[in-house]
Amino acid sequence: MRLLFIASVVLALALGPKATFAAEEEPAATGSFSAAGLLAEARTAHTATLLRDGHVLVVGGSGLAPEEVWDPATASFGPAGSLAEARWLHTATALPDGRVLVVGGVGSDDHLASVEVWGPATASFGPAGSLAEPRYIHTATLLPDGRILVVGGWHAEDVLASAEVWDPATASFGPAGSLAEPRYGHTATALPDGRVLVVGGGGWDLAEVWDPTTGSFGPAGSLAEARYDHTATLLPDGRVLVVGGWDGDGALASAEVWDPATGSFGPAGSLAEARGKHTATLLPDGRLLVIGGGGFDDVLASAEVWDPATASFGPAGSLAEARGTHTATLLPDGRLLVIGGGDDDGNALASAEVWTPNES
Repeated sequence: MRLLFIASVVLALALGPKATFAAEEEPAATGSFSAAGLLAEARTAHTATLLRDGHVLVVGGSGLAPEEVWDPATASFGPAGSLAEARWLHTATALPDGRVLVVGGVGSDDHLASVEVWGPATASFGPAGSLAEPRYIHTATLLPDGRILVVGGWHAEDVLASAEVWDPATASFGPAGSLAEPRYGHTATALPDGRVLVVGGGGWDLAEVWDPTTGSFGPAGSLAEARYDHTATLLPDGRVLVVGGWDGDGALASAEVWDPATGSFGPAGSLAEARGKHTATLLPDGRLLVIGGGGFDDVLASAEVWDPATASFGPAGSLAEARGTHTATLLPDGRLLVIGGGDDDGNALASAEVWTPNES
């Protein structure tokens, strides 16, 4: 290694001051992070939901702490009521009327079937029905008609294949078909035609699509690499970009894109650093910002941005604190709010950071 370093220095001197190396030729980061306040309680595996007024509601997390709301005017957190049942590894979905529906998760004593809804008028939670099966690490997807599709997850020793749909008119759940393969750590993405694409989870490469007209699932192609704890994001052209995740051996760097015209996946570039339990957020300009996450034993501070024009990733700045299982919420002004998460030692974080894109 020492001989290689010396040889590199000699080569640089021989080439002169204009010589550059690959590391020096990397493009500049497209944004930067800055501090955005501290939670009252550190938390990971929580949810963060953008509200109509630009505030961000933070619910649950591993500390089973009271709920908080982030104010963009002060870049600080304040109280937002308390769940009847504290939880983590749940879902929280913004409803068309401005309320937020919180489904399932892990409570202080057991896995939860309970559902609660937060109302902005009172900044408090109330009951909103109950799942037929308790579940966590599931997905919850808003449908065009205002219902919520809940898919898969885990309960006790079982990975679930069942799906349920919540009806806001009755605040109750009904059956919504069953997956061909039970899965957790998957993604469920609402498509423009009203269907929902379910990708990965539990090591499966098979994708499935839920059809609201039949209330059932059908095949939707297969990933080149089976994965879980990845991300899947609807692109403006109707395709779905799947990034990173974990397989049985570690974190993945690959990205794949699902095309609704063919119902199949194709390659979409590769991350500079393999990662799972990261976040991926579609920016207003059509690019995708990927933040944090990592492998089984490490957590990353880096961020990368995917450019649809080149189907490739580039640097996008670095967090002050490396984190995974955090949240990332796009703000109305184009910035991105990153909250909490876990560090390398498994400790929950209380810090928040905001990513600001560079001026072009």
